[in-house]
Amino acid sequence: MIEIASKIVLCLVIAAILGFIIGFLIGKATRKQQYASVPEKSSKNVGNIYNKPLIFSCPRPAGKDDLKQIEGIDSVIEAQLNHLGIFHFDQIANWSIKNCEWIENYLDIKERISQENWVEQAKAFTKPII
Repeated sequence: MIEIASKIVLCLVIAAILGFIIGFLIGKATRKQQYASVPEKSSKNVGNIYNKPLIFSCPRPAGKDDLKQIEGIDSVIEAQLNHLGIFHFDQIANWSIKNCEWIENYLDIKERISQENWVEQAKAFTKPII
């Protein structure tokens, strides 16, 4: 009787070990397939998040500024800036060089902000008229 019970236990241990090995191999293959389907980079290159400029969730109660008054900003770029949370001239006027690089990188408009002087133009629009 003990001999039969020991054979059953031995068969159960061997089956458990084979089950663990097969499960490990199947899990490893499935994991490789999951990682292969994930793209390595997103479509937008956001760069260093610490260089992201000040953004708002919505415009101020007085309404958003017409950013198209800045030379180089068309309706498409204005819509992208609004979607990003940039609605006012003073937001653009306060951009640092790193902020400009982040926006250029995000919108994929290389060196347009510095070449077209967006920051200086925005500063001119924010100056009070006397």
